[in-house]
Amino acid sequence: RAAVSVPSNIAEGAARNTSKELIYFLGISIGSLAELDTQIDLATRLGLCKAPEEIQALLNETTALTLALSKSIKAKLD
Repeated sequence: RAAVSVPSNIAEGAARNTSKELIYFLGISIGSLAELDTQIDLATRLGLCKAPEEIQALLNETTALTLALSKSIKAKLD
């Protein structure tokens, strides 16, 4: 559910009328990425997750890109 929430919130924020709203929804997406990180950790500890290194690398990249987008939009507002 958290994995689906990330692009869904980005899409919702992008469809809004203001950059401030997009930043808000990017923040929600970043929270969902943190939730997903926890779920991956738990699944790995329980032996339910295959190739956790690959998944973690993708999660880290997605988090970095989402944070960079949010920072870039914030900088344009200042």
